[in-house]
Amino acid sequence: SPRAACCWPPRLALRWAAWARLCAARKPPSLLSPSSPPVFDWPVFWAFLRPQLLALSAAVVLALGAALLNVRIPVLLGHLVNVVARGAQSRLPPARFPQGLLTFGYIALLSRVGEQVAASMRKALFISLLRQDVAFYDANRTGQLVNRLTADVQEFKSSFKLIISQGLRSSTQAAGCIVSLYLLSPKLTGLLLLVMPTLVGAGALVGSFLRSLSRRAQEQVAKATGVADEVLGNVRTVRAFAMEDQQAGLYCAEAERSSQLSQRLGLGIAAFQGLSNLALNGIVLGTIFVGGSLMAGNELSPGDLMSFLVASQTVQR
Repeated sequence: SPRAACCWPPRLALRWAAWARLCAARKPPSLLSPSSPPVFDWPVFWAFLRPQLLALSAAVVLALGAALLNVRIPVLLGHLVNVVARGAQSRLPPARFPQGLLTFGYIALLSRVGEQVAASMRKALFISLLRQDVAFYDANRTGQLVNRLTADVQEFKSSFKLIISQGLRSSTQAAGCIVSLYLLSPKLTGLLLLVMPTLVGAGALVGSFLRSLSRRAQEQVAKATGVADEVLGNVRTVRAFAMEDQQAGLYCAEAERSSQLSQRLGLGIAAFQGLSNLALNGIVLGTIFVGGSLMAGNELSPGDLMSFLVASQTVQR
């Protein structure tokens, strides 16, 4: 007990105090894990993003240009199929070449913007950590603080680039392709719009569950890293009290929980991908079946059916 420790030899009392600090460091990190969900601070994010606003605007313009060309490509492919069906000479649609250049430009600019913003966030976070009180480090493990500097900033950077590159481009392509689909065949478009909302809603629900599971898995990895950091940082105390087996058991338990969560996440992603492929292949087969019936009635040309298939695949992606 602490009272009995005052009668111990000085060396043993120092070891007991160090061991007490090690055990106290394993209390729940209340400062890093608040009970209420955190609120995104848009003014702070804007302060990080403002120096990169010009490059970000150029990347957005290039992404929109690439998306608009992607909307045009299915129609050009349909014209190409009609030309080939008539036995005339054909050439590759020229939209592919500027589309590739635009894609290269916006990805390169987004990579630069993402790295600059991530570097600014890491610098500001590190400076903020250095200015915290000592009580902050007593309540939070060093491994978790390091994890905020590395894994969390990396996750935010990846999400930011994904929102701009995939979200903006995909939304533009989806809107443009739906218009193209309606112009090609209103009947096929109506059938597609009856099926797609159900699939999109189911995918959104499954995706929300997978994101929640991914956050839990990441938090568990941070917890295991914090245990390892505390034990290795106080390895002399662990050796002095012959607690190697107990600390190994604690770390193995945390690592096992992390492994189980990651395995559940992997199974969920596999099921989601499998069901998505099944649904998309079913839509393609249904489109070919209905489109073949319309072609038999001269309501649809082979090129238009080709354009519809390519445009519908673009919307589904």
